[in-house]
Amino acid sequence: METVTLGYLALAATAVLLGHEAVPHAASLTGTYAALAALVLACAAAHRHWASPALANVRALYPMACAPLLFSASGPQSLALHGRLLDDTMLAWEQHLFGAHPNLLLGDLASRPLTEALSLSYSSYYLYFVLPPAYFLAKGMHQALQRYVLALCLALYLCFLGFILLPLAGPITALAPAFTPHQLHGYLAQPLQAQLMASADPPGTCFPSSHVAGAWAAALSVRATPVPPPAKRLLIAATALLTGSVVYCRYHYVLDAAAGMATAGLALVLVRLLMLRDSS
Repeated sequence: METVTLGYLALAATAVLLGHEAVPHAASLTGTYAALAALVLACAAAHRHWASPALANVRALYPMACAPLLFSASGPQSLALHGRLLDDTMLAWEQHLFGAHPNLLLGDLASRPLTEALSLSYSSYYLYFVLPPAYFLAKGMHQALQRYVLALCLALYLCFLGFILLPLAGPITALAPAFTPHQLHGYLAQPLQAQLMASADPPGTCFPSSHVAGAWAAALSVRATPVPPPAKRLLIAATALLTGSVVYCRYHYVLDAAAGMATAGLALVLVRLLMLRDSS
């Protein structure tokens, strides 16, 4: 996990340095990446000297704890290559492929109960960072925990790099005047999720969908572990529902979701290769 995390930090810092004229606060962002790299190295060194179970758990889990910070940093970082958001390109692709914009078509299905249910589904993404790791820790399944964290975080790192290739504001901004209804309304989960997205979701972080990539990488990683079959089926169903919710809730284009699923697949292939290398 350290090698993967350090590799991502190196690539991200390089992108920021090369595109520093377009990246806000490039110097402080590079410094943040350097500090995180030092933390990664310090954590590994501490565990080598004091091989305690507590340090082993910290070493296994800290990449997920750092993920929100890296996601926030990936917003300004996304401007490194193009210097602007490219929603016009995505809208042209959608029009060519579908003859319309799927986000707008889903507006015809909008209702308060459906919006609330799919907002809850969208918010369930955060549970992927808590429930499976807690289960693996409680059951002493340390190898499964390490594989899970590696799969989830590798999928996220690939997404963060993908944001640089195609930085997007997302349909909730790019298609705002055309939506019917103009705003989705739920009951409790929807306004809370909307407030969280408005305050903590930086522009440029849409393609691939990190929600979809992280959730599928996590769900398929669990599928390969000795977790009870009903829990596996529930997790796959929840992940499929989450995939639809990212489009319905107007946070992602359909192509964002498709790219997120492809990114999860790539992450799992890389995880398999890394695990085979480590076992040989």
